[in-house]
Amino acid sequence: MEPQERLLEEHSAGRNQRISPRDRCVGWPKRDQGLGTSVQGWSQGEEEVIRNPDVELSEDLLEELKNVSIPTATASLMGSGFQNTYPIGVDPAAVKPGQVMVGRARTLRFVPMREDLVKAHYDTVEGRPHRQAIESIEPGDILVIDTGGCMGAGFVGDMFTRRVQARGGTGIVIDGVVRDLVAIQEVGLPVFCRGAHGAGINRMLMSVGINEPVQVGGVPVLPGDVLLGDQDGLVVVPPQEVEYLVEHGFEHDLQETFTRTKLGEGYPLHRAYPPDEELKKEYEAWKKEQG
Repeated sequence: MEPQERLLEEHSAGRNQRISPRDRCVGWPKRDQGLGTSVQGWSQGEEEVIRNPDVELSEDLLEELKNVSIPTATASLMGSGFQNTYPIGVDPAAVKPGQVMVGRARTLRFVPMREDLVKAHYDTVEGRPHRQAIESIEPGDILVIDTGGCMGAGFVGDMFTRRVQARGGTGIVIDGVVRDLVAIQEVGLPVFCRGAHGAGINRMLMSVGINEPVQVGGVPVLPGDVLLGDQDGLVVVPPQEVEYLVEHGFEHDLQETFTRTKLGEGYPLHRAYPPDEELKKEYEAWKKEQG
């Protein structure tokens, strides 16, 4: 059997069929394929709008997600059929060593400005969607901004960053650049972006959508998606996958902690990574000692 055809055992309650990644990722999910809660849609006029399933995630569960490393989260999601969850080029610009960002996406979308719309868009302060998006941040939200990868202006500075933090936001993710990067780093709120620029966005782009599907670094982000980020980067987690990721990701990272110890003791790769039968038994005993 080819590796890409490896069958995956569904892990959420009520999902006990085995399907291939190819079957899982093509087309709209089908209930009879055992997918249970997956991406849904609702009718808005004549258009179909994609949204996440209604999944309750406790604060404790999201806090536990912080114990899962970015490489483990990415690999685990790939094993579950989600091949595109790690945004490319959207890097940790204001993330301290050991700091972990977790929260649910509140999205904001920009498009290029058109000359006849400049006055209408920037005539009033209150009516600008990007300011409305910031003022709608709720505790535990991450502001996710899709600028189409624009590098010609900073979309967030330290003032907006401070406001997101004051409203209880847990981070900002921008497919674009920021301004006042040094001042942003002093705020202490995790920020992921493509770099820095001295200019502001006026007359270059306009904000047009709040809490709708966007993309960041080539990865789709839906409102309510869970984002996990640290100095290793960023991963977008569908909410229905969080519980499984917490359960299995922590175990995987614990195994790797044990393996690092053995490599540090001088064990060769062919014995320690992956562990041979002797080290597997030793790992189980070590794990019990860890409590």
